[in-house]
Amino acid sequence: MSALMDFLLRNAGNRGVMATLRGALVETTEIRAWPLLAHVGGIGDSRQARAVRTVAGLFALHPRNCDAGNMGTVCRQLCGADERPWEEDGAPGPMGRRLLYLLSADRDEIDERVCRLVRLAASRDIPVNYAALERDLAQWPRPREAWATAFWTPAVKAAEEEGERA
Repeated sequence: MSALMDFLLRNAGNRGVMATLRGALVETTEIRAWPLLAHVGGIGDSRQARAVRTVAGLFALHPRNCDAGNMGTVCRQLCGADERPWEEDGAPGPMGRRLLYLLSADRDEIDERVCRLVRLAASRDIPVNYAALERDLAQWPRPREAWATAFWTPAVKAAEEEGERA
């Protein structure tokens, strides 16, 4: 477990700490979270520091953590029971379009786009693997393929199984 995740899990019940960490998601108030995140590398403008601040703020916003999956898995779970990852004509479905928008982000845009999806996951009480998210944001854009695979591969397998039953 990373030092950040250890810190977040230890302080999940501390409302004051969580309120301060939510401020890390807003550019004008992120410095308020620096004293809390200094020991886990959350100060500065490096890619790693930005990932730490984003994950800390998102955890404070939606502390439902899990140990498996990535953002592709979260997007897959956000698909409604009747929603397919792509339409009948082969175009991506609503959640597929959101994932494509996320995957097209560059290093400067990814944090904000992930925030939107985690807020949606929070509204539907879907857990997020924050340890993987921290690693993925720090290494962006490397995780694109893993996120896409986690989203589309289950749908391809389900379609193949449906085809075999027919």
